[in-house]
Amino acid sequence: MKFVIPNFFTLSNLVLGFICIINIFNNPTNSTVLYLFYICLILDFLDGFFARKFEAVSEFGKQLDSFADFVSFCVLPSIVLYFYLENTAENVMVKYLPVLIVIFSALRLAKFNITENNNNYFTGLPTPANGLFFISLVNYQGTFNFFKDDLTIAILIILLSTLLISKIKFISLKFSGFNFTNNIERYLLIVISTSILVLYGHSVIFFIILLYILISIIKSIFFDQFFK
Repeated sequence: MKFVIPNFFTLSNLVLGFICIINIFNNPTNSTVLYLFYICLILDFLDGFFARKFEAVSEFGKQLDSFADFVSFCVLPSIVLYFYLENTAENVMVKYLPVLIVIFSALRLAKFNITENNNNYFTGLPTPANGLFFISLVNYQGTFNFFKDDLTIAILIILLSTLLISKIKFISLKFSGFNFTNNIERYLLIVISTSILVLYGHSVIFFIILLYILISIIKSIFFDQFFK
């Protein structure tokens, strides 16, 4: 019974990701997908939370979680990005670049499934962060429009796809304790992210993800974890 609740959240994430994909094909400009994607992120958090709380972590749950993540955080963002580039890109080939997200995300998840979990960090950029970055960027309507330039998006796709399978250790927000010294980077990320969200709203979440990437890389360099 203890496995039912985390698996319920995992399957809910999978189903909602599929519903989002259908909505994108029916209406590529439907901004509702962004909010549904937020729910996918919450469901992804809850399945892991309850699995740990009920001591229901299992190999089956790990594999199931990866299947759900692939749909919601890999295929869905790629399709969103494809339709966006189809309408905006001057070079017709650019719209096919999102396939790199699908490929490298699949490699990232497969790699994650055969390695031992570590609550202190993720090896490689997590797929939810990568998916959130691109869905947020596509829906961004602010003044930093240069981020949505075709060339910039192409570079970002290649860069973040590479980070997905890199050996860089990205900060995990899973707290094993609340000691400030041991969690300084986590508290720093939470304070900065909260401040940005309060000032500018959720439309700049992609910028928060960039900060997360930058802080993680800097931390890796200073603690000799870059290609360890």
